[in-house]
Amino acid sequence: MSKNQQNTAILTSLLILWVGSVFGNGGPFVIKYPDGDPAAKGVLARLDPDLKPTIETRLKVVKENLDVTFKKDRMVGPEGSQPPLAAVSARYTIQNPTDEVITVDFGFPILRGVYMSPYGMSMQPDATVTLDQKRIGSTIISNSAIYGIIRQRARETIEKVVEADPTLKGLMTSVQKAKGKEARVTAQQALSAYLVDTEKWSKRDAVLMAEYAGLDIDNSKSGHIPPPDRGRSVWRSDRQMHELMRANLGPLAAIGEQKATQFFAQLAGCFDADAAAGYEAIFAAWGGDVQERSVDIATGKVRPREISVDEKMLKDANYRRTHSGDPAIYARVDYLDENAKITEVEKDACRTILKNLPVVFTFAPMNILHYQVTFKPNATQELTVAYQQYAYRDTRDPASYQLAYVVHPASFWEEFGPIHLEVMVPDGVRLQACEKAGIQEDDTAKKTENGRPDIYTGTVKEKTGEIYLAIDADSWNQKVLKQPVVQPPQSAKAQTAGKPLRK
Repeated sequence: MSKNQQNTAILTSLLILWVGSVFGNGGPFVIKYPDGDPAAKGVLARLDPDLKPTIETRLKVVKENLDVTFKKDRMVGPEGSQPPLAAVSARYTIQNPTDEVITVDFGFPILRGVYMSPYGMSMQPDATVTLDQKRIGSTIISNSAIYGIIRQRARETIEKVVEADPTLKGLMTSVQKAKGKEARVTAQQALSAYLVDTEKWSKRDAVLMAEYAGLDIDNSKSGHIPPPDRGRSVWRSDRQMHELMRANLGPLAAIGEQKATQFFAQLAGCFDADAAAGYEAIFAAWGGDVQERSVDIATGKVRPREISVDEKMLKDANYRRTHSGDPAIYARVDYLDENAKITEVEKDACRTILKNLPVVFTFAPMNILHYQVTFKPNATQELTVAYQQYAYRDTRDPASYQLAYVVHPASFWEEFGPIHLEVMVPDGVRLQACEKAGIQEDDTAKKTENGRPDIYTGTVKEKTGEIYLAIDADSWNQKVLKQPVVQPPQSAKAQTAGKPLRK
């Protein structure tokens, strides 16, 4: 094991110990769900090293008040494509019916990330937690950190098997020590032939393993190559989390952290089927089906998200630094940052990897907000989680801006009362919600005076999966930004796979 590998392994152990040390109960980092839809939000999170949640049985949720406000980001100047800023507030009335003080750890999944608010020279995530209006400390586990955990665990699986197989280890070493293109290609072909003929791998997976053997994933270049699918502002409150985000990327940062993570998970799955399942397990445990979906602004039905993009625009570094840089897009196209400071050999390796990855990383970016709460005995208290995030764009005509919110499953609590939903949009901006959200403009909308925001109310019909809210992009641009809607060129369309929302 190299020095960098040792440091990465130590780093992962430190992360687990650090997270575990703040818990009043439970082990290191996660939560296990029963059979069925495992969607969860705010449910007890005794986090284990797999970042999955578990069940809370002692507390009762009397009700949840979920408020969403779509508004203009006042910190950004006029931009025709500026998306709405969605302010979300989830207020839980929670009862502790026992005679004991109960301290629990919560994990709150936020799909697609948190808005970074500018404070002076720094950027801070706009997410807060309060208990009876008193602020509680919280930590954001970013989607980049989650990807880092997946890559590290996959790498440990790969290298454990390689170390135990002298033939495989020898072939891997031959690739690593090969001098010159011809020698490297010969060594990679020998490795691929062994995997296909002896281990019965597919040719594609064998090619991926041959490229893995030839890459210097530990080199320091990953610190200088910002992955195209990572936001322009990265929260760095914890050094270990930040290091984990950078680990096991190297030149692979040029294809994006999601594709790099898929690459590791695909190879790990060739050695251990459970490792391949773990690729999806973290996301499934927290959000159910977190594949990117949208509510159709015309029909109100949930469908796969569609986004049309100009592929030339994706190569523009300025585009990636704006709020329009959508990380989900880079996961759905074979994108390589040609300006990355890596060698031509490494670029060729990246192209080969993109060509042979059998599936597309289809998960919506997700953060987990972790916080610890102590509840008084025989008392009812109000716990509030508030955050802001940009709505994401869907370009199927008529174009829209969307918000996805993971709903608490009532079965994970002794008792979970109604979820009351209130949505506020600027005057004249059209709102659409999926059927489970329970709001319809004709029946339940409360209209305010002309020029004031429109308020829609309703009760969420189901407590599993996600709810989707969408506002019409044309009315948003015309009424709020005072600009006509600008449709992107139809040169490429990335459409995600997904299932209709369960009834």
